[in-house]
Amino acid sequence: MSLPVNAAETLEQAWSIALQRDHQLFAAQQKELAAQSMTGAARSNYLPKLTLEYGYLRTETEPAAKISIPALPMLKGASLPFAQDAAYFGGVTLSAPLITSGKISSGVAAAEALSEAAAAQTTLTRSEQKLAVASSYIAVLRAEHAVAVAQSHIDAVSKHVSDVQQLATQGYVARHDLLASEVALANARQLGLQANNALELARAAYNCWLGRSFEQPVALADLALSADSQTETALATLLQTASTERRELHALSRQGEAYRQQASSIRSGQLPQLGISAGYNKLENRYLAADKGWWVGLVMKWEIFDGGLIRHQASQLSANAQAIRELEQDAREKIALQVRQSWLNRQETKARLQLVAKAVEQADEVLLLARERYREGLAPNSDVLDAETRRLQAYSNRDNAIYDNELARLQLLHVTGQL
Repeated sequence: MSLPVNAAETLEQAWSIALQRDHQLFAAQQKELAAQSMTGAARSNYLPKLTLEYGYLRTETEPAAKISIPALPMLKGASLPFAQDAAYFGGVTLSAPLITSGKISSGVAAAEALSEAAAAQTTLTRSEQKLAVASSYIAVLRAEHAVAVAQSHIDAVSKHVSDVQQLATQGYVARHDLLASEVALANARQLGLQANNALELARAAYNCWLGRSFEQPVALADLALSADSQTETALATLLQTASTERRELHALSRQGEAYRQQASSIRSGQLPQLGISAGYNKLENRYLAADKGWWVGLVMKWEIFDGGLIRHQASQLSANAQAIRELEQDAREKIALQVRQSWLNRQETKARLQLVAKAVEQADEVLLLARERYREGLAPNSDVLDAETRRLQAYSNRDNAIYDNELARLQLLHVTGQL
């Protein structure tokens, strides 16, 4: 009882299609670009700033100064203009930081840490989406095999009902056997309806992940037909791998570092800041001997007292850094548990695979013997129906073991940061 093998979509192809249109991944990538832009903005604080200003000024009257010279009483009440009532002005200013006491460098370090955290989050989102697509892919394959098993069950029970009808017509069996067999057939058909519905639901969910119409036909390459070439890895090695490869740990670590660097940048505001400025200005004024010229200057700023503003801002950021550190430790503990759980699930499914093939062979043989004994009048009808039920369970257990094993393999890759 096997499905036909045709050219079909592989899991790698499904990943490629899904990741090219996944909105959550796009959002994570945009956040990563935003963080990179923030880093560029922080680095730009090292560079000089060039400013061009140009304007026009109009006053109600010409600005003038009163003249009061005791030796010249005739000038009392007179005024002397010193600027025009309408003038154009403009200038170019170049400014650059010289000493910032670590304010700029800490800001750049904080931005770089946030950029690395965003990149780690993008990688984590990609891994999570790949696992989700793989789960949907496996759900379709599992449902397809469930439909095949259900149809096989219907065929087997139908054949038994035909045998019972023939024996009942000849008077060899009671009508009770025929009724019981027909009930079993009705139950088998209900199982077939449920299996087909589950398959349609699984295909619709899979198409949704790939951005397709829900009704689009789905043909997938069966993972059960590919050999599992993954070598066994010790649990201690997997735990160590997860500790270094899980992207959420890296993201939390870099977020904490960003808060610490931001706090350092804020504290630097309490230290002296020294900058240089130079420029060229022109003011239209016929009263001035020279209305344009170059200038240069040094500017020092030192916040002596700010009411505790900087101290409180830095304390807030430091507290956030400590909170992130606690979240990182919590995540490490939970990741260790996830790795252990996934590793144990993997061991269980591999062990189940060693049993199910033999169980299927035995179930087929038991059903064959039960049918022969029933035809010869050596066994009751219930033995045949029970044997068919056990055969159905054996085939279902086989398929579940196969796909549980594949899903456990992918989950183990995910929890160790390797998917």
